[in-house]
Amino acid sequence: MEGKLVTDGSLHGVRIVLNRGEHTAIPRQDGSFVLHSVPPGAYLLEVYDTLRTWPTVRVDVSAKTQGKLRALMTHNRLPLPFPIPIEPLVASPTFFEKREGFKIGSILGNPMAIMMGVTLLIMLVMPKMMANMDPEQLKEMQQGGLMDMLNPEKLKEKQLALEKKQRERK
Repeated sequence: MEGKLVTDGSLHGVRIVLNRGEHTAIPRQDGSFVLHSVPPGAYLLEVYDTLRTWPTVRVDVSAKTQGKLRALMTHNRLPLPFPIPIEPLVASPTFFEKREGFKIGSILGNPMAIMMGVTLLIMLVMPKMMANMDPEQLKEMQQGGLMDMLNPEKLKEKQLALEKKQRERK
């Protein structure tokens, strides 16, 4: 079985393999290769190369007629002539993704940064809210503490007392 690797680059370290290692060949400088004594059967011819990506070729060796071969590309089922010409699918594959650059938006979209921003906003707005608060409410809040503010029953009582004071003023 004969073939030729059609490429411009070096073929150093390239191996031609049938059925993942049953038969192997090393291509010559011009890209031609020969696999000797291949028994009848169906085979997958692969090219092992670290610099290029090659197609896989299905090769059928006839048991009835000595020396009769048929070669098909596995990715598009096109028949190939003999000697089998094989061209690389990708001349120089990229194995790694390029690292993204720095973006300020990625930091601002971080949940921890959002929580810090909200906390900072509350720290800046809360003193201004306290300055605009009614002195009586401020006094009640300082005496009652935070637990009274969070208790729903106490909150209702305070709301009713506030409404009662507002009616008396009118």
